Amino acid sequence: MNKHKLLSYCGLYCGGCKNYHENSGEHKCLGCRNEKELVADCLTKACAAGKNLLHCGECGDFPCAPLENFYKDGRKHHALAFINIHRINKIGAEEWLKEQEKVHTSQCGERLLWGTGQCCAFKTDPSQ
Repeated sequence: MNKHKLLSYCGLYCGGCKNYHENSGEHKCLGCRNEKELVADCLTKACAAGKNLLHCGECGDFPCAPLENFYKDGRKHHALAFINIHRINKIGAEEWLKEQEKVHTSQCGERLLWGTGQCCAFKTDPSQ
């Protein structure tokens, strides 16, 4: 098993994504390190994997123009990915992954999704 499977190249924590494969949603993503279809057009993945990098923060060109646009596109979790990369560079990928697991685990033991503060096991009535 890949110990970095929940660390995306751009700095997102895959365990906080609603589409990550442990969720029973419509799109079941395996995380960008293992996913083939959902991230096939991701230039960041192609670039970092092509350079044999663990994450984009290891690149001498970080942050490149495409990543700058990604981090500043107005989505909170994309802006968080930029902060994450700096944290990963400071404490290392393994420690960061441990931190993220704690941050993204609710009191009931289920996963917490990015920015929601509620576990992925929480169900709501779609008619409400």
